[in-house]
Amino acid sequence: MDIQATEERLKAIVEEFGPWTNHNIRLAPNLYTMGASPSGAEVKLKRFMQIVSDFFGEDFSRLRVLDLACLEGLYGLELAMQGAQVVGIEGRESNLAKARFVRETLGIENIEFYCDDVRNLSREKYGSFDVVLCIGIFYHLDAPDVFRFAEDISEVCSRLAIFDTHVSQTADRTYEYRGREYEGRSYTEDHTAWGSIDNEESAWLTRPSLYGLLNDVGFASVYECHLPVVPKYVELRSNKQADRSTFIAVKNRSIFLKTTDLADG
Repeated sequence: MDIQATEERLKAIVEEFGPWTNHNIRLAPNLYTMGASPSGAEVKLKRFMQIVSDFFGEDFSRLRVLDLACLEGLYGLELAMQGAQVVGIEGRESNLAKARFVRETLGIENIEFYCDDVRNLSREKYGSFDVVLCIGIFYHLDAPDVFRFAEDISEVCSRLAIFDTHVSQTADRTYEYRGREYEGRSYTEDHTAWGSIDNEESAWLTRPSLYGLLNDVGFASVYECHLPVVPKYVELRSNKQADRSTFIAVKNRSIFLKTTDLADG
């Protein structure tokens, strides 16, 4: 597809499905899905790619990656262009139309997109993955779905899951799930392109409860990542960064200490 044809197709996509909301992807020299200014997702993208590289090395071709609630496809498309085999799941066809347009325009063959609710995730349906991206979706689910979702992510993840999510800075509510208690607060949802599909509220867990949940569902370690740093202009524009962070959950065997048994319990 030449540049003029790409421009015309881009215009048609925007007219049919609306403008891109966040994923500003270069389609050709001086041609982007949103224009030649940063959208703010670029730094997050670099952070996620760096995490994958830090854990797996520079060769992504051995990796199978799942991008949950992939929106317009930026993160999965980048990983595919870096060589990984990628599956993207998104609940809105309008977002998938944009992601598939980019895939076609850039000639990316190693990524597949599915229109599905992330709450339908299972190993039986989608298989297992070395890396699972849970970017901007975990905090859009209410209890008990958010707890089941964490279990499902653990089920399909063989090594690494990246959660970029809001956390609650207050413990206003207690949620019970499978005999465990988790703290957080309820958040009123909207149903925009970035909001939930059908639930009116979502459950935001506190940091300790998020750590506890991820450990309870089978992750041995959880790290919090702060580099690359999100620019100040993005923080000011979104006004949401103070309670949002990137968490890296690692599947591994639990280590039992030989010098003491007091940490095992």
